[in-house]
Amino acid sequence: MENFFLNIARTFSSLHFQYTEQFLAALVPMIITVVLHGQGMGLAGRCFKRFGRRPAGSSRSGPHVIVVIAIVAIMLATHFVEVFAWAFFYYLTGMLDDYRTAMFLSINSYTTLGASNITLTGRWKGMDGFEAMTAMLMFGWSTAMLAAIVQKLHGIDD
Repeated sequence: MENFFLNIARTFSSLHFQYTEQFLAALVPMIITVVLHGQGMGLAGRCFKRFGRRPAGSSRSGPHVIVVIAIVAIMLATHFVEVFAWAFFYYLTGMLDDYRTAMFLSINSYTTLGASNITLTGRWKGMDGFEAMTAMLMFGWSTAMLAAIVQKLHGIDD
């Protein structure tokens, strides 16, 4: 058992804690992303509360489709602003020296597409993975919100 802990200690001492530094740096755009997403989801919720109920006697389709389209548009715009925030972070910190390149990397990382053929270099190689992890959580949040809204819309119809 002593050898086991000694081997673990040797392994940790030989690691370069590059990803710890990246994680700490990623907290800045992650916090901004969560705040922006909270605001966007709040706007989507207010849109639903204001326009989600139909007057008595109106048709079953129509207005609800428009409300769902508006909510999805708000969510898409929210995600785009979050992509913009990550790109600005990459550019502002000097991880990428061209803003267009930063946007292209960010949209590919945020959507987890990863097809940009652009990589961060040096100690920041892999930083875009933290953007992808954050984005997956934000997409989950949006999906949960949209599912709740659609469920309420169907509840109104029944």
